[in-house]
Amino acid sequence: MQMLKKNDEIMISIESLGSNGEGIAHYFGATVFVPFALVGEQILAHIICAKKSFYIAKIKQIIKPSPKRVTAPCPYFVKCGGCDLQHIAMADEADFKTELVKNTLKKYANIDVVVNKTIADKNEYYYRNKFAFPVANKNGFVTVGMFRKNSHDIVEIDSCCLQSSMANTVLKLFKEYLTENKISGYCEQSKKGSIKHIVFREADKKFILTVVVADKNFNNFEPLIKKLKTQNYDFGIYKNINLLGNNVIFGEKDEHIYGLKELELNEFGIKYFVNNRSFMQVNDNIKSKIYQKITQEISDSETVIDAYSGAGLLSGIVAKKAVSVFGIEIIKEATKNADYLKKINNLNNLTNINGDCAKVLPELAKKINGNFSVILDPPRKGADAKVIEAINSTLPQKLIYLSCNLATLARDIKALLNNYKIKFVQPYNMFPQTANVETLVVLERAEEK
Repeated sequence: MQMLKKNDEIMISIESLGSNGEGIAHYFGATVFVPFALVGEQILAHIICAKKSFYIAKIKQIIKPSPKRVTAPCPYFVKCGGCDLQHIAMADEADFKTELVKNTLKKYANIDVVVNKTIADKNEYYYRNKFAFPVANKNGFVTVGMFRKNSHDIVEIDSCCLQSSMANTVLKLFKEYLTENKISGYCEQSKKGSIKHIVFREADKKFILTVVVADKNFNNFEPLIKKLKTQNYDFGIYKNINLLGNNVIFGEKDEHIYGLKELELNEFGIKYFVNNRSFMQVNDNIKSKIYQKITQEISDSETVIDAYSGAGLLSGIVAKKAVSVFGIEIIKEATKNADYLKKINNLNNLTNINGDCAKVLPELAKKINGNFSVILDPPRKGADAKVIEAINSTLPQKLIYLSCNLATLARDIKALLNNYKIKFVQPYNMFPQTANVETLVVLERAEEK
């Protein structure tokens, strides 16, 4: 194999796309990964990282472009770490994600199954209902933007193509507020500075803005409130104090500064509230499509266990149809919120249980009279191994698994296939312009052999 070193340049042809949407080529037996390259393109590649069995390169020049290549609308594309796929047309992005799901299931679990075409929404841009931007001092100036991929170097941005017009206006006004009031950003090296992050969450033309500070005595919010009021927005502001030198955005303590404390929403007839800390899918339209599909899989005569129920929104939606629903959640604050959702929606057939799924689910299954289904919507790390064991021991009639991580999804499904068969695999383009995909898999209990 001919060895390359950093800064070498080579001519290569892109053969396929990797799991992050990067182009893949081969050079004398070694794999070359090239972000933002497309299949069929001939490129002059500049090596930026050389390992024994693979290289990472950047595009120096596209000699022969793909006919599928499009011009990215964002001036920060390839610079900031927010997007991976703006150079791919929306239909081709959906095809890529369909193949990605199929290939990942095959690679990690040896599952060869038909994968439905990825469902997308017409809004390929301006779809996010939340942003979190770091704030820092850079070259003597306060900077707000996005981290470059795999770094803590901030790319300053004035607007983001994935955010709503309201979010981009708030970003603009916040940057003006910092400059006009000579407010400092945080410096990771010196551990000095006032503001570390801003987090924005919107719903129904209203928003909550959380200012994460490294100085617990920082209270200069009046100029910000005054500036935001000029837009006639209905909004709230929180101060969050984070004195820790880690990568976690929020510290433990929140202080309500002004206006709205939470945002009220209504979906599928369920009234609920979100605040600055609540988990909520970032793409409202795709979220609705997924939840509609899940409810279609639930009959009006069955009992459902929602095994990672969080604040109870999906449990509540399903409870509008099923005979009874049990939501299991290990975080006490989330269970408290789920109980409040149950109360304000008069869901007498919903029971929220605070506890570990691996312990609660087997005990609950023994008490349920008749068949039941289980909904799994775990965090990125996937379902706990004990939860999978509990499912295999209690054998629910149906499993509805929603995942944002294909590798852990494949792992968990593989562990279930002795007792279950796959009914369908449906990807959703929850995160357009990125390589991330949300996947819904429904499994039915296999007939006893």
